[in-house]
Amino acid sequence: MKTKKMRNWVTLAASAVFLPLAVMFISSCNKDNKVEQLATNISTGSDIIDFSTGNSEWAMDKHHSNVGWETYYYGDNAFLTGRFNMFDCKMYFDQANPENTVIHGWVQLSTFNTGEPGRDGAGKCGPGYIGVQWDIDTVPDPDVYTPVASTDTAWFNSTSVERFGDGYVAHGNLKFRGIENPVDLYFQYLGIHEYPSTSGGASTFRSSFTGQFDMLANSVYGVNSTSIADLVTVKVNMEAKK
Repeated sequence: MKTKKMRNWVTLAASAVFLPLAVMFISSCNKDNKVEQLATNISTGSDIIDFSTGNSEWAMDKHHSNVGWETYYYGDNAFLTGRFNMFDCKMYFDQANPENTVIHGWVQLSTFNTGEPGRDGAGKCGPGYIGVQWDIDTVPDPDVYTPVASTDTAWFNSTSVERFGDGYVAHGNLKFRGIENPVDLYFQYLGIHEYPSTSGGASTFRSSFTGQFDMLANSVYGVNSTSIADLVTVKVNMEAKK
């Protein structure tokens, strides 16, 4: 499903995909939005990056990965930005044959983090920006908040991947707040880089991906927040190592 972009968005400066992968989410993206080249050393070879299982040669490096989002505050004011502290991605990437690429990712929405404790904590207003609902117990001071499970996880599962612009587009489905819709995740592969050991051991190799997708949070996924614009852009940066 294709929809018109509601605003012009700042192109990714130096960040990766996923989404995992994952997270907030276009119900569509114009193919006019060319994936901009982010680096001059992007390889066009035949790399296979597989961190799809625990037995894979590569493993996702969560310490150097992130899933963030941005939207206009109150619909038309300055950008409100945040990230998710809990996420994961399983990916098989075939550079020479992108149609073989498979991406599965998720985020835990209640780990929402804008860097402002006054709105990010359980029971505060912040998690409501992305539709998290809370159960509250009856014991006061402090109250215990638990996210409603059906609103707390968003999943992205690719159905096909193809070359697009200077990178790739992963067509797939986003399941968010119990609602599932097709989305397009635009991403780039930034190559493999070797990092020699400082202690005389074997080198470490790292590969990285960067991408983004959009979602219509209120009108499509029913977030129903007046604090954010309908259009939310999710930016994903994934690094793997071996």
